Amino acid sequence: MKDITDTICALATPAGRSGIAVVRLSGPNAFAILEGIFTPSIKVANSVPGTAVLGKILNPQNNCEIDEAMVTRFRSPRSYTGEDMGEISLHGNLVLVAALIESICSLGARLAEPGEFTMRAFLHGKIDLAQAEAVRDVIDSTTLYQAQVAGRQRAGIVGQGIRPVKEQLVNILVQLESAIEFGEEDIELQGRVEIDRKLEGIRETLMNWIESFRRGRLIREGISLAIVGGPNVGKSSLFNALLAQQRAIVTDIPGTTRDLISESLNMNGIPVRLQDTAGIRESVNPVEQIGIERSRQAMVDSDALIVVGDVSRPLSRKDLEIGEQLDGLRYIVVLNKCDLETKWTETDKRAFGGYGKSIEVSCKSGLGIQALRDLVFEEIMGPKGIESDGMMITNIRHCRALEAARAEIGHAVLALREGLSEEFALSNLHRALGHLGEITGETGVEDLLGAIFSQFCIGK
Repeated sequence: MKDITDTICALATPAGRSGIAVVRLSGPNAFAILEGIFTPSIKVANSVPGTAVLGKILNPQNNCEIDEAMVTRFRSPRSYTGEDMGEISLHGNLVLVAALIESICSLGARLAEPGEFTMRAFLHGKIDLAQAEAVRDVIDSTTLYQAQVAGRQRAGIVGQGIRPVKEQLVNILVQLESAIEFGEEDIELQGRVEIDRKLEGIRETLMNWIESFRRGRLIREGISLAIVGGPNVGKSSLFNALLAQQRAIVTDIPGTTRDLISESLNMNGIPVRLQDTAGIRESVNPVEQIGIERSRQAMVDSDALIVVGDVSRPLSRKDLEIGEQLDGLRYIVVLNKCDLETKWTETDKRAFGGYGKSIEVSCKSGLGIQALRDLVFEEIMGPKGIESDGMMITNIRHCRALEAARAEIGHAVLALREGLSEEFALSNLHRALGHLGEITGETGVEDLLGAIFSQFCIGK
């Protein structure tokens, strides 16, 4: 970790041509450096925080003008990082930005490392660690709902949820510590049955959060959804219909699709990576064989499958063989070409799809496509769908810390039930408290900081 007493600078907006670029600097010498490169058009007291001032950026080496810019000062501790901080808005030209950053560095600043601004905000107590990680999630969001979930976490919903649980644990720790320290003075202590009840309540709360991670992960990372089936059953047509664009080539020739085709779409606020796969069949063509093998691999790797059958032609043994490969997988059966005369009986449909949910569609007319979207969303997210309120775990590091804390509390409950000394339970509960602290950064995070903040962009 670099010296956090340095003054740092970085481009905070994406590199490239733009109307405006913002260069950010933070640290003890931020204001002095601004004085060395910026001349305001109108004299304004530097002590006025949060005021944007128009002026000229000058090269401190030769006093030549670099650009006209707006400079905003944020005085410690009322800034993003908790330090003296400045933001310079100039024209979005990389040559001008490079000249500005070079001038700032010539006056004693250094280039910031990835995530260093946000890490300083954490180290100065402006945000907790869960909020810091949510900053990256907001930036990486590809749908509005993703950004809203990350925004709630950036606002501190995770820390707010964990705080009362930690307070309960601390109260129980105090009671157990008192029983050990003052046992001979017969200090009154709640019965073990009451402590057991409280600990089980905490374990249930933690379990609810852990279970929310399945949905939270999908919201944060998106869903992988593969369309599979035999040749010429309408997989590519369905792919195009779900995307509402002609992305995949569609012909009457079996085996037209020979490789995976992927596109992204927004499904009720959840990013979905949709894959069109090669038709699964026996083939002597080496190129088609590779595509078929990739289709089988996609069946295993995807979060869910759409299995397509063509009901306008009789059910075949090859159709049934595809259905036999679905055991243990999450899937929805699409019975395509329902606008034509069906050749499948109800028994055929059950034989093809097993006990999976099924829906009839017509890719040609669009019939059932929106209903399929809704069914896919319900299958992935569960009957409750998206819960707009409450705490949801989206970060695997948080989930693992919760699992570790819950396991330690379970060991403590077992020790108390077996009549062991309170010291055994205390050891487990202290470790549980430590695991909860890892989420917000209150305990045991020194080795995590570098790994977490290195994934940020440079100017954040």
